[in-house]
Amino acid sequence: MKEQVKIRVVTAEEKEQVIWTFSGKRLWDSLADSGLDIGGICAGNGVCGKCKVRVEGAVNAITDREREHLLPEEIREGLRLACYCNVHAPLKVYIDYAGKDLNSKDINLDFNHSSEEIPLIECKQIYIPGIDQENPVSIHHRLRKALSTHSLELSIDNLSFLSSLDRVGRPALELNALVFPDNRIKYIGPKQSKAFGIALDIGTTAVFAALLDLQKKEVAAMVSRSNLQKTYGADIISRLSYSQENDDGMKTLHQVLINSINTCIEEMIEEIGIKGQDIYVFSVAGNPVMLHFFLGLSPAGFAAAPYVGVFNDELSCPARQLGLNSAREAECFILPQIGGFVGADTTAALLTIPASEEHTYLLVDIGTNGEVVLSKKGQMWGASAAAGPAFEGGGISCGMRAGKGAIDRVYLGEDGRLEFNVLGSSLPRGLCGSAVIDLTACFLEKGIIDSNGIVSNHDSNQFVVERGRRGDEIILLSGEETGNGLQIYIDQEDIRQIQLAKAAIRSAIDILLDEAGISYQEIDYIYLAGSFGNYVNPSSALRIGMLPPVPTTAIKNAGNAAGQGVVQVLLSYLDWERAKLIRDKVKHVEIAERTGFQELFLSRLNF
Repeated sequence: MKEQVKIRVVTAEEKEQVIWTFSGKRLWDSLADSGLDIGGICAGNGVCGKCKVRVEGAVNAITDREREHLLPEEIREGLRLACYCNVHAPLKVYIDYAGKDLNSKDINLDFNHSSEEIPLIECKQIYIPGIDQENPVSIHHRLRKALSTHSLELSIDNLSFLSSLDRVGRPALELNALVFPDNRIKYIGPKQSKAFGIALDIGTTAVFAALLDLQKKEVAAMVSRSNLQKTYGADIISRLSYSQENDDGMKTLHQVLINSINTCIEEMIEEIGIKGQDIYVFSVAGNPVMLHFFLGLSPAGFAAAPYVGVFNDELSCPARQLGLNSAREAECFILPQIGGFVGADTTAALLTIPASEEHTYLLVDIGTNGEVVLSKKGQMWGASAAAGPAFEGGGISCGMRAGKGAIDRVYLGEDGRLEFNVLGSSLPRGLCGSAVIDLTACFLEKGIIDSNGIVSNHDSNQFVVERGRRGDEIILLSGEETGNGLQIYIDQEDIRQIQLAKAAIRSAIDILLDEAGISYQEIDYIYLAGSFGNYVNPSSALRIGMLPPVPTTAIKNAGNAAGQGVVQVLLSYLDWERAKLIRDKVKHVEIAERTGFQELFLSRLNF
């Protein structure tokens, strides 16, 4: 039997916790199994070089292959890659990665809703007469009579609880019934009982959750946290591969996702002082692969053409069956998907765009799996674009998620020198995606890179340029200027990753414009959606060629449109029905199968 080994883990927020593992086990597996976010994006395959930790204690000696991913100064400071280390004795491990996502206060959602609208789950106030001593009638029969237009689906426990309230001599019972779609009543409780719902937008990189008070018809709490599946791969394709290549891969990814969601739930219910048993409904959106993992369904159909999953229509299922922290009666309502990799998150986002048959607009959700929808006077086309993780800091040498210490804005000062904005009022630790786009635009403006993305002018007045493993490295900040003592730089391969990502988005836009038979001059608005799109500088996006050359005034920030959409569904049964109409309206276009796609994609690589 293997010996258990104690690991003390110190996070980037300087919080310490203890985990246990077995002697000989990889440090990466030990940390991942404990649900710790260490920043790696290649499923521990030793490729990305992102799972950097500082280790105190006995592990195996560093290898030449591991050295390829670490700078000499990092090795001198004791940094190792968790995926190359085996645990042999008690360790103290410092995780420098600040993986916490934006707080709810940073998410711009507009929840203006008419109080006249009926929520997805309605709290209906009812009265039933008390027991008549002369002509006694069971409580179940009295409920059926009072709710004759509804079907009762009450649990035995619920009936037992109601019977305890039903006493001889009591003139009437004042109750609240939870009415689910199709007039189904699954729970009845006293008037003062609590009833809440959860709106979920399951992204490849992050999970957004909102807790709604169904009786007050308002948002009680919101949170956005990392989708810890990213430990098993930064993008959808990596996770598909993991689920197919490992016997318990699909089960693992399902459980990791449910754990991420339950963490969000725990945080919100603790914040407002309720229990999981007060949650009766979930509205859920996400891309198709994430929804399959959420439901524990095989996503194998997305691994090859024609990219068809087990389902794409709207769906409902018991929440407890999935392992969600909720009431026994709780149901999950999954929004309909559009087709291919264009999922329910796009449907949810479209619910938030003002309906108009007079305007032509693009909805662009920029993320690891980008989605683009073109609406032309009521006709709609949709496509997905495999942008990869570069726009969210993944695959970038000094990339990180938007959080404390992340540089999120870069701009040219009056003297022509670069200036930075850092989140969290702290020293910088890395670059998030919006900063990388700004940097690229600034480099183009100053002629530091040419239209091919090649570093052509070193501008020695501000930058030091060194020759690195992946081409020229433009040193932005020295180790003395950063929060982790390591220099922040961007290299030739980072620029290449931005070229690939922006070419994917732009190619999808061009193909949809061609499908609709219109030019970019006919576009009235471009709505940028998603937690990343929320922070993109429109001028920078135009400068690098990610968007067609429209006036900057035509570019609108849609905020977390998918998050707002799933909230709207909880607040309005009509929006649940409207989601189905949108799904039927959007024509899905598979851009990779289109003749000339490769040539178009290559032509959009240049800036």
